[in-house]
Amino acid sequence: VAPSFHESELLHKMYCNGLNNKDNFTLFLKLHFSNDEVMKATKKYFITDWNTSTVFWQRDNQERIRAGKVMLYDSITGKRSKTVVTNWVHSKLKLENFNLKQCLFGLHLINENTTKVIALVEAEKTAIIMSLYLPDYIWLATGSESGFKMEYLEPIKSCKIIAFPDKGKGFESWSKKADDLKSLGFEISVNDILENNANCPDGGDLVDVYLQDKAEPPP
Repeated sequence: VAPSFHESELLHKMYCNGLNNKDNFTLFLKLHFSNDEVMKATKKYFITDWNTSTVFWQRDNQERIRAGKVMLYDSITGKRSKTVVTNWVHSKLKLENFNLKQCLFGLHLINENTTKVIALVEAEKTAIIMSLYLPDYIWLATGSESGFKMEYLEPIKSCKIIAFPDKGKGFESWSKKADDLKSLGFEISVNDILENNANCPDGGDLVDVYLQDKAEPPP
């Protein structure tokens, strides 16, 4: 079944000005970055709000809008709410017969620069924040540990990829999958910076490290 796409007018209608977003994640960003940096990040990744929740729009390498993932964060800690489940814009709008077929979050960014190395993480939040810390990479997110798979990574096969899975189980599973991807022609490596960081908790990601101890940039 062919994937469904949102009309671009929907995104334009929801996105007015990144600094005017009222979602908790944007409020969290403002605690750590300047207003200018926050605006650039929200425009770059097409972040919008749904009340206090955040909409992470998935635009593919052909600029088609595949999905709007809706998640609620704490405005102080930046942690995702454990009481509110992840939702989707098409579900909230009650769009009938919408065939959700996801892609990497931030995939549209590969059209802007073909020479930068792609840094791949699990969480959308992590991709956005790390793009502010280390802008020399193109930061993309799989959306989950299971999102590290051929179906999602096919559009970036020609790029050099460094994967930064969450500490623990994610590192193990991504390392095994990376070996399979290499055999298919991918130039991909799995970075172990989190595995070797004693200050990073199990299940933690790069944001935990950078916000806590301002770690050195990964190699």
